Amino acid sequence: MANIILVGVDGSDTARKAAQTAAELALATGATLHVLTAFDKADIERIEIGHDTWVVSSYDEAENVAKDTAQTLKDAGLTIEVSALHGKPAEALVEEAKHLEARLIVVGNRRVQGIGRILGSVAASVAQHAPCDVYIVKTV
Repeated sequence: MANIILVGVDGSDTARKAAQTAAELALATGATLHVLTAFDKADIERIEIGHDTWVVSSYDEAENVAKDTAQTLKDAGLTIEVSALHGKPAEALVEEAKHLEARLIVVGNRRVQGIGRILGSVAASVAQHAPCDVYIVKTV
């Protein structure tokens, strides 16, 4: 197993708190922190203004969420990598953990209370299917 801590982010406060905890754990253990954002829809939009053309995709937007989160976690001695994957958040985290041979997945506990326990949540699904340890950050 690689010394990698994987954290899933979506731009929410819950995800930011989970990412902060993941960064602290990575710094304390000397692990590489891998920040992942998943996106369900693979949309591509072409924007033309005058002679300039830009192509914006769901991937770009998701990757920017991961990059923005990573930027807030910068610390001397902390190695951070970012990625965006197409798919449902829990499935993307589990698959990326397998691919990276991550040691730990960190997720927030949003939607774990109440009806979310019956219907499922990202944290519950990750905990059930992860190939490694899972740390669920209490954020509410």
